[in-house]
Amino acid sequence: MTGSGREEHNPITLYSSGESVQILEFLAELATDTEVMSAFRNAPEAVLRARCISEQDRLLLLSGDPMAISSVVTAEVARQQETARTTEESARHAHVPEFPDTHPTNSPPPKPRPKPKADAWTREGTTGRAHVPELPDTHPTNSPPPKPRPKPKADAWTKEESSPLGNSFVPQSSQFEPDAEPLDLELDLAQDAVLIGSPSARLADSEPGGVWGSKGLTVVGMGIRAGLHMTQETRVALQQAAKVLYLVADPISEACILQLQPNATSLRALYEIGKPRIEIYENMIAKILSELESAGNLCVAFYGHPGVLVYPAWESIRRARATGKRARMLPAISTEDTLFADLGVDIARAGLLSIEATRFLYYKYNFDPSVGLVLWQVGSLGEHDWNPPHTAARPRFEVLTEYLEKFYGPDHPVFLYHAPEYPTSRPLVERVPLHALPNAELISSSTLYIPPRRQPEPNEEVLQALERLTASK
Repeated sequence: MTGSGREEHNPITLYSSGESVQILEFLAELATDTEVMSAFRNAPEAVLRARCISEQDRLLLLSGDPMAISSVVTAEVARQQETARTTEESARHAHVPEFPDTHPTNSPPPKPRPKPKADAWTREGTTGRAHVPELPDTHPTNSPPPKPRPKPKADAWTKEESSPLGNSFVPQSSQFEPDAEPLDLELDLAQDAVLIGSPSARLADSEPGGVWGSKGLTVVGMGIRAGLHMTQETRVALQQAAKVLYLVADPISEACILQLQPNATSLRALYEIGKPRIEIYENMIAKILSELESAGNLCVAFYGHPGVLVYPAWESIRRARATGKRARMLPAISTEDTLFADLGVDIARAGLLSIEATRFLYYKYNFDPSVGLVLWQVGSLGEHDWNPPHTAARPRFEVLTEYLEKFYGPDHPVFLYHAPEYPTSRPLVERVPLHALPNAELISSSTLYIPPRRQPEPNEEVLQALERLTASK
């Protein structure tokens, strides 16, 4: 017994099976079994030895190398798919005797395990190099550039004469413009989608029971680190749904979902090479609404946070509510959350502006280099269609870099961040000077974080007003 009154488990006696366990199977177990999680946290090497993991695989898992782990997982999935195909092919060509023996020992062989979905986790990339899992982009912001406005407003950016950087820019004025063009409610903005479909501006779910209700559409997120980031309320929603659809970026998250709902259906098959993204997303939405109509209680799981750059999630909620059905979203961990922890970003000090990379280039955002900047989906910059591994986007990085240099200068440090996706993976971080961004190794699969270039300028007018207010009391 420990000081807390809980009995300590010996991971060797608890989990020793005497049989070799492959990495894929162990990671799925680690992501879903709380006892294994606890034992691995206390004595990782003992658990791996007890599970008869080979020495090479033990070193790999303990190293936390995300690229290497991803490569091994991909190879195991490919082997399973090949085994399933071979088994099916053999069964199809097996010779059946004309007069089968009726002796009970010659009963039909057990049914093979369900065949894994073909090419569900196929990697694209250069030969000989581990490829980071392709994260399906589910946000339609990479649509063609917006049409020019009939009456473009004057440029809001002017040169900063006092800056040591001759090409840096600062906002000319932060004053609210009364004649500024209002937001278009048809834009794919998350807050608009929620408010349009809500019965009240203050209450998104007016029925008793709230998110614990058992009918309607529930959209959940699996988080970033497979299995470990899944919340308890997400687990309950998956378990109790009449039907589950999912779109995730790794086989461990898929295994977690299928463990809770063996009949769950993946949406990944709706992706087609060369097809416009918006058409893919519309097909997803149609599938979700169709299943909601037939099942009545549908749960849809996406990778990461379901409300972060996941257009089908928001639009499905909006359309479901428009027809009178209940629909809600449960929160989850996003890449930005793990970025805060892994890069040590404190927004109380640095502030933060978080924008999808393509929109950042398409529109003149009035941003300030004294605030931290997160640019999402830089790897698919300007991509209109679904064309992994998005090699056509690389020349556009030079346009992005040139634009950013106007605000930060060519030598300002920037960080390319790839969040850890597997239970034992560590994050990947590449720091480069801004001018070297187009040639960075992780550019195709990362989120870009740009720290502030300078301290924010004090707002003397407001400070004096507050001071006068305090003095008058």
